[in-house]
Amino acid sequence: MKILVVSEALGEPNHKRGIFHFTRELIRSLAADGHDLTLLVETTRRYRQLRTRQRRAQLFPADSRLIELLALYRFLDEADMNEPVTRSAVRRTIDWVKHRIRACTSWEFGACLLRAIGLLPLRAKLIENKTAGLEYIPTDLRHLELFRDFLLEPGFYSYQDASALTLLPPPQIDTRDYDVILVDTPTRVAIKRGPNAKVICVVHDLLPLTDLKLSDVATRLFLSRLMTSLHQADELAFVSNYSMNRFRDLLPQFFYLPARVVYPRTRFEPFRLAPVPVSTARPGQPTFVVIVSAEPRKNLNAVVRAFRKMPHADLVVIGYAGGTSLMRNPPPNVRFAGYVEEHEKAALISDAHGLIMPSLAEGFGVPIIEALAANTPVLCSDIPVFREVAGELADYFDPFSTESICASVTRVLSGQDEWRRKIRERRGELVERFGPQTQARDLLAPPRTVEYLVAAQ
Repeated sequence: MKILVVSEALGEPNHKRGIFHFTRELIRSLAADGHDLTLLVETTRRYRQLRTRQRRAQLFPADSRLIELLALYRFLDEADMNEPVTRSAVRRTIDWVKHRIRACTSWEFGACLLRAIGLLPLRAKLIENKTAGLEYIPTDLRHLELFRDFLLEPGFYSYQDASALTLLPPPQIDTRDYDVILVDTPTRVAIKRGPNAKVICVVHDLLPLTDLKLSDVATRLFLSRLMTSLHQADELAFVSNYSMNRFRDLLPQFFYLPARVVYPRTRFEPFRLAPVPVSTARPGQPTFVVIVSAEPRKNLNAVVRAFRKMPHADLVVIGYAGGTSLMRNPPPNVRFAGYVEEHEKAALISDAHGLIMPSLAEGFGVPIIEALAANTPVLCSDIPVFREVAGELADYFDPFSTESICASVTRVLSGQDEWRRKIRERRGELVERFGPQTQARDLLAPPRTVEYLVAAQ
């Protein structure tokens, strides 16, 4: 099939890690099954500057596609996920406002607006993805090699946010040459498609609507995206049965849309019986890993308070921890690693005595399957979605109780061999359920119909 992927996580530099992980693995699975993939990429003023600079250098012929491709790869590689850690909250707010102003006053934004209201015709600009001229592809960009083409849309993702908040028409795209349009998270877009094409929209969770700690602006923005996508979609895909059931409970008016569950996946490397010892600030101490973002529902503070009571164990915090990383008198056994490369994250998980997932709410929980793939014990909140993902292969705790977290850590430390044996014995089942080879099959298989869902109730 010819599949167009509309992905904010892949099509602009500002990667969103959970969605990025899901879509990257899905792209790998679709490519392995032989589908022709095209990625919709937003172009901005920065992209134009990179392209113009290379043309002025006159190192390549003026009509060389390599100029466009170099600019595109460099543009998508510019995200610095550790940057927020080095800036104050005031500075981050100022930079965000400046970025929005630049985006809304750019040529790309204006072009997207004029196309949305019909004053400019839809025009598809494709770049063939021939990477033979590139010296090498960085690790975090290797998924881009799997796309046959890139569809360039000026200001697409920047404009969709502004249109959601100001009630401007959504951006339009011409997808009449594609069999499937995959929208990997609710996106504000008007899709012009062929008679036999279908739109599949992925819904990871409804937390932006139900999380009371999020701002009203974030809720309004997500709701606008969600409603636009639902009216465009022919089918829905959810990352867990829990997310699908929550959607049916909260938005029963969309019960008519066929739905399926497509679990996030991870790669199961050849099993290593003995993990390589991790290098920590305190050699010989047991080490646990937690992967977070700066959201209250991630519940990082509870884990840090728990490890303050457990000086005999170390905690490595991966990801942007927000104000927690700047706390006064942090426990000496807690290290904030910030964002790390994928291979380093995998090594930290593999070498740890356990991975902790303390979230109060999630749509899935990708780090759980990454830990199980590495044969690393899992400790997580006792919430329904984690029970669905990990089943009997995790130790559960009350996320509101530091004593419960401490008790879970103690249990896992004392039963290391038993936990690893249980995970190892279920490895075949885990590979079938969460290995990447079946993800494309699950996405393109016939969805669950309304009759099926009624019978399931």
